[in-house]
Amino acid sequence: MSELAHSPEPLLPPLVTAAYVACVAGAAALANCSVLAALFKTSRSGLLTIILQLAIADFVLGASLCSELWSFNARTWVFGNQSCIAYRGLSVFASTVSCYLVATIALHSLATVNFEEKSLTKHIKRNEQDEDEEIRSSRHSLVTSSDSSTPPRTMNLDYRVSSKRISVIQPTIFIWILSVSLSIPEFVLATTVHFDHNIVMCTIVDTSQRLYMYSILAVLNLFLPIVVMSVAGVLVILKLRLRSLLSQIECFESISSLKLSLWLIIVYMVLCSPRSIVTAYSVYSKTSQGNQTSLAHTNEMASVNLATSSTYIVSTLVRPLLSIILLPRVRKSFSFGSYIQADNV
Repeated sequence: MSELAHSPEPLLPPLVTAAYVACVAGAAALANCSVLAALFKTSRSGLLTIILQLAIADFVLGASLCSELWSFNARTWVFGNQSCIAYRGLSVFASTVSCYLVATIALHSLATVNFEEKSLTKHIKRNEQDEDEEIRSSRHSLVTSSDSSTPPRTMNLDYRVSSKRISVIQPTIFIWILSVSLSIPEFVLATTVHFDHNIVMCTIVDTSQRLYMYSILAVLNLFLPIVVMSVAGVLVILKLRLRSLLSQIECFESISSLKLSLWLIIVYMVLCSPRSIVTAYSVYSKTSQGNQTSLAHTNEMASVNLATSSTYIVSTLVRPLLSIILLPRVRKSFSFGSYIQADNV
Protein backbone atom coordinates (compact mmCIF):
# COMPACT_ATOMS: atom_id res chain seq x y z
CA MET A 1 0.00 0.00 0.00
CA SER A 2 2.91 2.31 0.75
CA GLU A 3 4.29 1.74 -2.73
CA LEU A 4 1.01 2.81 -4.26
CA ALA A 5 0.98 5.88 -2.08
CA HIS A 6 4.37 6.91 -3.39
CA SER A 7 3.62 6.03 -7.02
CA PRO A 8 4.27 8.92 -9.41
CA GLU A 9 1.24 10.98 -10.27
CA PRO A 10 0.36 11.27 -13.99
CA LEU A 11 1.16 14.60 -15.55
CA LEU A 12 -2.27 14.74 -17.21
CA PRO A 13 -5.46 12.86 -16.41
CA PRO A 14 -5.29 9.43 -18.12
CA LEU A 15 -8.59 10.12 -19.88
CA VAL A 16 -7.12 13.24 -21.52
CA THR A 17 -4.06 11.33 -22.70
CA ALA A 18 -6.19 8.46 -24.00
CA ALA A 19 -8.46 10.88 -25.88
CA TYR A 20 -5.49 12.69 -27.45
CA VAL A 21 -3.80 9.46 -28.49
CA ALA A 22 -7.04 8.04 -29.87
CA CYS A 23 -7.87 11.16 -31.88
CA VAL A 24 -4.42 12.01 -33.27
CA ALA A 25 -3.07 8.48 -33.72
CA GLY A 26 -6.40 7.25 -35.08
CA ALA A 27 -6.64 10.10 -37.58
CA ALA A 28 -2.99 9.57 -38.58
CA ALA A 29 -3.55 5.84 -39.11
CA LEU A 30 -6.64 6.59 -41.22
CA ALA A 31 -4.79 9.22 -43.28
CA ASN A 32 -1.80 6.94 -43.91
CA CYS A 33 -4.04 4.02 -44.84
CA SER A 34 -5.90 6.30 -47.24
CA VAL A 35 -2.63 7.31 -48.90
CA LEU A 36 -1.58 3.67 -49.16
CA ALA A 37 -4.91 2.70 -50.69
CA ALA A 38 -4.74 5.61 -53.15
CA LEU A 39 -1.21 4.75 -54.25
CA PHE A 40 -1.94 1.05 -54.58
CA LYS A 41 -4.61 1.73 -57.21
CA THR A 42 -2.47 3.98 -59.40
CA SER A 43 0.84 3.54 -61.16
CA ARG A 44 3.81 4.43 -58.98
CA SER A 45 7.30 5.56 -59.79
CA GLY A 46 9.83 7.89 -58.28
CA LEU A 47 8.19 10.31 -55.87
CA LEU A 48 5.01 8.30 -55.31
CA THR A 49 7.07 5.25 -54.34
CA ILE A 50 8.82 7.31 -51.65
CA ILE A 51 5.47 8.69 -50.44
CA LEU A 52 4.16 5.13 -50.10
CA GLN A 53 7.18 4.12 -48.02
CA LEU A 54 6.82 7.26 -45.88
CA ALA A 55 3.18 6.36 -45.17
CA ILE A 56 4.26 2.87 -44.02
CA ALA A 57 6.98 4.34 -41.79
CA ASP A 58 4.56 6.88 -40.30
CA PHE A 59 2.05 4.13 -39.58
CA VAL A 60 4.68 2.17 -37.60
CA LEU A 61 5.99 5.34 -35.95
CA GLY A 62 2.52 6.40 -34.82
CA ALA A 63 1.91 2.99 -33.25
CA SER A 64 5.17 3.15 -31.28
CA LEU A 65 4.54 6.73 -30.14
CA CYS A 66 1.23 5.78 -28.53
CA SER A 67 2.96 3.72 -25.84
CA GLU A 68 5.63 6.41 -25.49
CA LEU A 69 3.07 9.13 -24.81
CA TRP A 70 1.28 6.99 -22.27
CA SER A 71 4.48 6.09 -20.41
CA PHE A 72 5.71 9.69 -20.34
CA ASN A 73 2.41 10.84 -18.92
CA ALA A 74 2.24 8.02 -16.35
CA ARG A 75 5.99 8.49 -15.62
CA THR A 76 6.42 4.71 -15.62
CA TRP A 77 6.43 1.90 -18.17
CA VAL A 78 3.35 -0.31 -17.78
CA PHE A 79 3.50 -2.47 -20.92
CA GLY A 80 6.04 -5.14 -19.90
CA ASN A 81 9.54 -6.06 -21.03
CA GLN A 82 8.69 -7.48 -24.47
CA SER A 83 6.69 -4.40 -25.39
CA CYS A 84 9.62 -2.28 -24.24
CA ILE A 85 11.96 -4.07 -26.64
CA ALA A 86 9.50 -3.72 -29.52
CA TYR A 87 8.84 -0.06 -28.75
CA ARG A 88 12.47 1.03 -28.62
CA GLY A 89 13.50 -0.90 -31.71
CA LEU A 90 10.53 0.16 -33.84
CA SER A 91 10.80 3.77 -32.67
CA VAL A 92 14.41 4.09 -33.84
CA PHE A 93 13.67 2.17 -37.03
CA ALA A 94 10.60 4.17 -38.07
CA SER A 95 11.98 7.58 -37.08
CA THR A 96 15.16 6.95 -39.09
CA VAL A 97 13.21 5.81 -42.13
CA SER A 98 10.84 8.78 -42.01
CA CYS A 99 13.49 11.50 -41.64
CA TYR A 100 15.66 10.15 -44.46
CA LEU A 101 12.66 9.63 -46.73
CA VAL A 102 11.73 13.29 -46.23
CA ALA A 103 15.25 14.27 -47.26
CA THR A 104 15.05 11.90 -50.23
CA ILE A 105 11.78 13.47 -51.38
CA ALA A 106 13.43 16.90 -51.45
CA LEU A 107 16.52 15.67 -53.28
CA HIS A 108 14.46 13.65 -55.76
CA SER A 109 12.22 16.64 -56.49
CA LEU A 110 15.25 18.84 -57.10
CA ALA A 111 16.83 16.22 -59.37
CA THR A 112 13.58 15.84 -61.34
CA VAL A 113 13.18 19.59 -61.87
CA ASN A 114 16.84 19.94 -62.86
CA PHE A 115 16.40 17.12 -65.37
CA GLU A 116 13.34 18.79 -66.83
CA GLU A 117 15.12 22.14 -67.03
CA LYS A 118 17.92 20.54 -69.02
CA SER A 119 15.39 18.79 -71.27
CA LEU A 120 13.59 22.11 -71.79
CA THR A 121 16.86 23.88 -72.67
CA LYS A 122 17.74 21.14 -75.17
CA HIS A 123 14.24 21.31 -76.65
CA ILE A 124 14.44 25.08 -77.11
CA LYS A 125 17.88 24.83 -78.66
CA ARG A 126 16.72 22.04 -81.01
CA ASN A 127 13.72 24.12 -82.10
CA GLU A 128 15.97 27.06 -82.87
CA GLN A 129 18.22 24.82 -84.96
CA ASP A 130 15.17 23.40 -86.78
CA GLU A 131 13.91 26.91 -87.51
CA ASP A 132 17.29 27.96 -88.92
CA GLU A 133 17.38 24.84 -91.05
CA GLU A 134 13.83 25.50 -92.26
CA ILE A 135 14.75 29.05 -93.26
CA ARG A 136 17.81 27.84 -95.17
CA SER A 137 15.75 25.14 -96.86
CA SER A 138 13.10 27.67 -97.91
CA ARG A 139 15.70 29.90 -99.47
CA HIS A 140 17.19 26.92 -101.28
CA SER A 141 13.77 25.81 -102.56
CA LEU A 142 13.20 29.22 -104.21
CA VAL A 143 16.32 28.69 -106.27
CA THR A 144 15.67 25.06 -107.22
CA SER A 145 11.91 25.14 -107.51
CA SER A 146 12.12 24.54 -111.29
CA ASP A 147 13.77 21.16 -110.74
CA SER A 148 10.78 18.84 -110.72
CA SER A 149 12.98 15.77 -110.15
CA THR A 150 13.84 16.92 -106.64
CA PRO A 151 11.56 15.16 -104.15
CA PRO A 152 9.64 17.41 -101.81
CA ARG A 153 11.41 18.06 -98.53
CA THR A 154 9.82 16.53 -95.46
CA MET A 155 10.72 17.22 -91.86
CA ASN A 156 10.33 14.45 -89.34
CA LEU A 157 9.73 15.66 -85.80
CA ASP A 158 10.31 13.38 -82.86
CA TYR A 159 7.53 14.03 -80.39
CA ARG A 160 8.55 11.30 -78.01
CA VAL A 161 9.16 12.70 -74.57
CA SER A 162 12.28 11.46 -72.87
CA SER A 163 11.77 9.53 -69.67
CA LYS A 164 11.44 11.70 -66.60
CA ARG A 165 11.80 8.86 -64.17
CA ILE A 166 14.72 9.08 -61.81
CA SER A 167 15.48 5.85 -59.99
CA VAL A 168 14.87 5.83 -56.25
CA ILE A 169 15.67 2.16 -55.70
CA GLN A 170 19.26 2.64 -54.53
CA PRO A 171 18.64 5.45 -51.99
CA THR A 172 15.55 3.81 -50.51
CA ILE A 173 17.31 0.45 -50.12
CA PHE A 174 20.16 2.27 -48.35
CA ILE A 175 17.67 4.02 -46.04
CA TRP A 176 15.96 0.80 -45.01
CA ILE A 177 19.27 -1.00 -44.43
CA LEU A 178 20.58 1.93 -42.36
CA SER A 179 17.39 2.04 -40.30
CA VAL A 180 17.49 -1.69 -39.59
CA SER A 181 21.17 -1.42 -38.60
CA LEU A 182 20.48 1.41 -36.15
CA SER A 183 17.50 -0.37 -34.59
CA ILE A 184 19.17 -3.76 -34.00
CA PRO A 185 21.08 -2.61 -30.84
CA GLU A 186 17.81 -1.32 -29.40
CA PHE A 187 16.10 -4.67 -30.01
CA VAL A 188 19.03 -6.48 -28.37
CA LEU A 189 19.86 -4.24 -25.39
CA ALA A 190 16.53 -2.66 -24.43
CA THR A 191 14.97 -3.80 -21.17
CA THR A 192 12.85 -2.62 -18.28
CA VAL A 193 14.45 -1.35 -15.06
CA HIS A 194 12.52 -1.33 -11.77
CA PHE A 195 13.05 1.46 -9.24
CA ASP A 196 11.53 2.35 -5.92
CA HIS A 197 8.03 3.80 -5.62
CA ASN A 198 6.66 1.43 -8.27
CA ILE A 199 8.58 3.15 -11.12
CA VAL A 200 9.57 1.10 -14.19
CA MET A 201 11.73 2.55 -16.97
CA CYS A 202 12.13 1.21 -20.51
CA THR A 203 15.77 1.89 -21.34
CA ILE A 204 19.24 0.50 -21.96
CA VAL A 205 21.01 -0.27 -18.70
CA ASP A 206 24.60 -0.51 -19.93
CA THR A 207 25.92 3.06 -19.57
CA SER A 208 28.87 2.69 -21.97
CA GLN A 209 26.78 0.99 -24.65
CA ARG A 210 24.01 3.55 -24.21
CA LEU A 211 26.39 6.47 -24.67
CA TYR A 212 28.03 4.87 -27.71
CA MET A 213 24.71 4.01 -29.34
CA TYR A 214 23.16 7.40 -28.84
CA SER A 215 26.27 9.15 -30.08
CA ILE A 216 25.81 7.29 -33.36
CA LEU A 217 22.06 8.01 -33.33
CA ALA A 218 22.69 11.70 -32.65
CA VAL A 219 24.88 11.90 -35.74
CA LEU A 220 22.90 9.68 -38.12
CA ASN A 221 19.36 10.26 -36.87
CA LEU A 222 19.52 13.95 -35.94
CA PHE A 223 22.41 16.10 -37.13
CA LEU A 224 22.96 14.55 -40.57
CA PRO A 225 19.26 14.64 -41.57
CA ILE A 226 18.95 18.23 -40.31
CA VAL A 227 21.97 19.30 -42.37
CA VAL A 228 20.72 17.53 -45.50
CA MET A 229 17.19 18.91 -45.09
CA SER A 230 18.47 22.43 -44.44
CA VAL A 231 20.57 22.44 -47.60
CA ALA A 232 17.78 20.83 -49.61
CA GLY A 233 15.25 23.30 -48.22
CA VAL A 234 17.37 26.29 -49.29
CA LEU A 235 17.78 24.81 -52.78
CA VAL A 236 14.03 24.17 -53.03
CA ILE A 237 13.26 27.78 -52.05
CA LEU A 238 15.72 29.08 -54.63
CA LYS A 239 14.21 26.80 -57.26
CA LEU A 240 10.65 27.91 -56.48
CA ARG A 241 11.68 31.53 -56.93
CA LEU A 242 12.54 30.85 -60.59
CA ARG A 243 8.92 31.20 -61.68
CA SER A 244 9.72 32.17 -65.27
CA LEU A 245 11.59 28.92 -65.85
CA LEU A 246 9.26 26.71 -63.82
CA SER A 247 6.24 27.97 -65.75
CA GLN A 248 7.67 26.39 -68.90
CA ILE A 249 8.10 22.95 -67.39
CA GLU A 250 5.39 20.62 -68.65
CA CYS A 251 5.17 18.24 -65.70
CA PHE A 252 3.14 20.23 -63.19
CA GLU A 253 3.58 17.57 -60.51
CA SER A 254 7.28 18.36 -60.35
CA ILE A 255 6.39 21.82 -59.07
CA SER A 256 3.95 20.27 -56.61
CA SER A 257 6.65 17.92 -55.40
CA LEU A 258 8.94 20.89 -54.67
CA LYS A 259 6.24 22.48 -52.56
CA LEU A 260 5.53 19.19 -50.81
CA SER A 261 9.21 18.63 -50.00
CA LEU A 262 9.50 22.14 -48.55
CA TRP A 263 6.47 21.63 -46.31
CA LEU A 264 7.71 18.20 -45.19
CA ILE A 265 11.04 19.74 -44.21
CA ILE A 266 9.25 22.46 -42.23
CA VAL A 267 7.10 19.84 -40.49
CA TYR A 268 10.19 17.84 -39.55
CA MET A 269 12.03 20.88 -38.19
CA VAL A 270 9.06 22.12 -36.15
CA LEU A 271 7.36 18.92 -34.98
CA CYS A 272 10.00 16.15 -35.08
CA SER A 273 13.45 17.57 -34.36
CA PRO A 274 12.60 18.85 -30.82
CA ARG A 275 11.96 15.28 -29.64
CA SER A 276 15.28 14.06 -31.05
CA ILE A 277 17.13 16.98 -29.48
CA VAL A 278 15.51 16.45 -26.08
CA THR A 279 16.19 12.71 -26.23
CA ALA A 280 19.86 13.28 -27.03
CA TYR A 281 20.19 15.83 -24.24
CA SER A 282 18.43 13.54 -21.78
CA VAL A 283 20.68 10.58 -22.57
CA TYR A 284 23.91 12.56 -22.33
CA SER A 285 22.88 14.30 -19.10
CA LYS A 286 21.83 11.05 -17.43
CA THR A 287 24.91 9.17 -18.59
CA SER A 288 27.17 11.88 -17.21
CA GLN A 289 25.65 11.29 -13.74
CA GLY A 290 26.89 7.70 -13.90
CA ASN A 291 24.21 5.86 -11.94
CA GLN A 292 21.07 3.93 -12.78
CA THR A 293 18.87 6.04 -10.55
CA SER A 294 19.46 8.97 -12.89
CA LEU A 295 17.45 7.13 -15.53
CA ALA A 296 14.23 8.12 -13.77
CA HIS A 297 12.58 11.23 -15.20
CA THR A 298 12.20 14.38 -13.16
CA ASN A 299 8.92 16.28 -13.32
CA GLU A 300 10.37 18.91 -15.66
CA MET A 301 11.98 16.39 -18.00
CA ALA A 302 8.86 14.24 -18.06
CA SER A 303 6.79 17.27 -19.06
CA VAL A 304 9.22 18.19 -21.83
CA ASN A 305 9.29 14.62 -23.13
CA LEU A 306 5.49 14.49 -23.11
CA ALA A 307 5.25 17.77 -25.04
CA THR A 308 7.81 16.83 -27.71
CA SER A 309 6.32 13.35 -28.20
CA SER A 310 2.86 14.93 -28.52
CA THR A 311 4.07 17.16 -31.36
CA TYR A 312 5.97 14.30 -32.96
CA ILE A 313 2.87 12.14 -33.28
CA VAL A 314 1.09 15.07 -34.94
CA SER A 315 3.66 14.90 -37.77
CA THR A 316 2.44 11.39 -38.65
CA LEU A 317 -0.96 12.98 -39.35
CA VAL A 318 0.27 16.12 -41.11
CA ARG A 319 2.56 14.34 -43.60
CA PRO A 320 -0.10 12.19 -45.32
CA LEU A 321 -2.48 15.16 -45.38
CA LEU A 322 0.17 17.24 -47.15
CA SER A 323 0.64 14.47 -49.71
CA ILE A 324 -3.09 14.37 -50.37
CA ILE A 325 -3.42 18.16 -50.62
CA LEU A 326 -0.32 19.02 -52.65
CA LEU A 327 0.13 16.06 -55.02
CA PRO A 328 -2.47 16.02 -57.83
CA ARG A 329 -2.18 12.29 -58.54
CA VAL A 330 -2.76 11.38 -54.90
CA ARG A 331 -5.58 13.91 -54.57
CA LYS A 332 -7.33 12.69 -57.72
CA SER A 333 -7.22 9.13 -56.44
CA PHE A 334 -9.75 10.16 -53.82
CA SER A 335 -12.16 11.53 -56.42
CA PHE A 336 -14.84 9.32 -57.90
CA GLY A 337 -14.79 8.45 -61.55
CA SER A 338 -12.02 8.17 -64.06
CA TYR A 339 -9.28 10.69 -64.56
CA ILE A 340 -6.44 11.17 -66.93
CA GLN A 341 -3.20 10.17 -65.30
CA ALA A 342 -0.54 12.85 -65.28
CA ASP A 343 3.07 12.30 -66.18
CA ASN A 344 5.01 10.11 -63.78
CA VAL A 345 7.20 11.94 -61.33
